[in-house]
Amino acid sequence: MRKKLSVIIIALVAFSVRFYNLGGPPLFFDESIHATILKSLFSGSYRYNPAYHGPLLYYLLYIPVQVLGETEFSLRLMPALIGIFVALIPLAYRRFIGFNTAILSSVLVAISPIIVNYSRFCRADIFQLFLTALFTYFIFRYLESDAKLTETRFDRKHIVMAFICLALFATLKETFYPFIAIFLLFFVFDIKRFRIGDLLLSIAVFFLIYASLYTNFFTYTAPLTNFSEFPAVKAVSYWKYQHDIARIAGPWYYYLELILLYDFPAFVLAIFAVALMIKKRERSEFESFIAFWFIASLIFFSYMQEKVPWLAVHILFPMYILTGIGINKINSRKLRIAAAIACIAFSAYGMIAANILNPVNPAEPALYLPTQYDVKEFAEKTKNDTIYVFTNIGEYWPLAWYLKDHRAYFITTGVEGRTFRHGDYIVVNQTNEKQLDKTYLEKQGVMVVRCWTFWTQPDFTKIPEFLVWRRPLTDVSCMNFSVYVAK
Repeated sequence: MRKKLSVIIIALVAFSVRFYNLGGPPLFFDESIHATILKSLFSGSYRYNPAYHGPLLYYLLYIPVQVLGETEFSLRLMPALIGIFVALIPLAYRRFIGFNTAILSSVLVAISPIIVNYSRFCRADIFQLFLTALFTYFIFRYLESDAKLTETRFDRKHIVMAFICLALFATLKETFYPFIAIFLLFFVFDIKRFRIGDLLLSIAVFFLIYASLYTNFFTYTAPLTNFSEFPAVKAVSYWKYQHDIARIAGPWYYYLELILLYDFPAFVLAIFAVALMIKKRERSEFESFIAFWFIASLIFFSYMQEKVPWLAVHILFPMYILTGIGINKINSRKLRIAAAIACIAFSAYGMIAANILNPVNPAEPALYLPTQYDVKEFAEKTKNDTIYVFTNIGEYWPLAWYLKDHRAYFITTGVEGRTFRHGDYIVVNQTNEKQLDKTYLEKQGVMVVRCWTFWTQPDFTKIPEFLVWRRPLTDVSCMNFSVYVAK
């Protein structure tokens, strides 16, 4: 009864923090783009572009949007639901790590500031994490040994399920390719434990799913008949180029700093667990894999020049499992309780601050270029008006999504020489405002679209202020549009 109650409480907590005010915060930059690409799935014109990731994301978003309409809530519904299951997956690991460790790990995933945030976000990352965590469960069920037997028991359905998870992961986002390399590096030493027939069947299932989704269920076959259109080729070449040009550059310690700001006690206990595994060599194969997953992910993402907070979920999940292991390795019961309370309290405070109290606070490193409420308010205010937006191509998201049902015109060729009719709204970025003839215009104010801080080089004296009051670690910058009305 106690175990069932623990599971119910974790599920309720995970549900509450993921669904509270889910549709309240405005769509962020990437969310609005994903919502727009979803329309190509409705029309049958979807084609894979690695800049916007794989097709499965859009199939997962399709039903909620079709049933509920296209809103912030419907776009985030599936990530939030899957996020609950992500929080419960560590409980499935109890056969490998014990119930107490599984419960503690599950609690930490349920309240993780960053995992919760990207369970409330229209992106592919929480789906990837779900499938990676499930893959881990199924592959170790396949390799699971019975202590009473001298041989490993093989269960074909578990390896097939593991490869189904991999196939779905591969059709979500390009992160699959480095992860499959990382996982192969671990399992290659166990290759003799895999039966060739099981592997061949699983690989066939993998490619059937992979090909089906990337070809729109075989209605568009170029990805299979044209080498340059093959998804893996497009994915690797595109993201290698992004790494080479350092599209979203950051210091090597980006993810380490992010983890320390939100999960300092949990990180310390995870390192403690790894140290014990190395020193005493008292570790199961499953524990070794979790440690390898954590360390390899941290090293890989620290090296790659794509420094964004949502990728941290792939580091944090195995870290929380290690944290649970580390806490349960502590001999003193009082110290175990104190360590657990410290980890939970520190993470819970950051989670509430970043996801509940102020989910658009640019001071939060977990939030990437958060859209401000001004955008939603402007869209609501101008439903029946004509709007001209003068900006650059990279700047009009998510405003383009919020004005999709308005009489709105986005113009990137400049504002000079333009004339407007009485009552028209004119929205200009800072560059165009300098060129705008304001003779017959009345300024309504400034719309703050999104804000950010360069927190990777913080003023260290401000860290206590951030941790307690969630004040910015450095100066806040914003992208502002000036709003005028034609007289």
